[in-house]
Amino acid sequence: MGFTEFKQSARGKVRPLVLALDKLGMTPLMVSLLGLLITAISGFIVARGNLFFGAIVFLVGSGFDMLDGDLARLQGTVSRRGAFLDSCFDRLGEAFLFAGLTWYFATQPYGGDPVALVLITCVVVGSLTTSYVRARAEGVGETCTVGFLQRTERVIILTLALLLGRWAVVPVLWFLAVATLATTVQRIVHVAAKLPGAERHGQEDEQ
Repeated sequence: MGFTEFKQSARGKVRPLVLALDKLGMTPLMVSLLGLLITAISGFIVARGNLFFGAIVFLVGSGFDMLDGDLARLQGTVSRRGAFLDSCFDRLGEAFLFAGLTWYFATQPYGGDPVALVLITCVVVGSLTTSYVRARAEGVGETCTVGFLQRTERVIILTLALLLGRWAVVPVLWFLAVATLATTVQRIVHVAAKLPGAERHGQEDEQ
């Protein structure tokens, strides 16, 4: 079963929860905000050193990302604004988790871990630039969905590492740092190859 099929199967299983949220009068925006709040709490838990419980809470918060879209389709309120906000909340939720990890590795009882802090910075930079290249590509009329490691895979891998414990987090950060930055380069090359160059000799590129 591929990731798409797995996601569709999971959506079918949470359908009763979507119906329950609708009966409670919840809107997709309310569900998105609740998910964002839960992921913020998970970052705080991770910062306090409870990686396993923080990962569980983060998974719960991320699960709302699956619910808000289905709820919008159920209520007939699907919109570009909703998709935009959902995407922004996804990135903020991921940022909360990395902020918690940064605090954790900077304030450990036995001293900070500078290597882990540098790796977290690299992963965050790679995550931001991966998203930016896609957004910029769409801004100039191109699509960009290629990538060695996109957000969903990135979050799943990091969450699994947190569930396993601190011993697994640093090696995973090494992998994510390399993979996210490689994804950025891959996307830049992919989009640049599809865009036309200067139409005449001496024409300056727009910055």
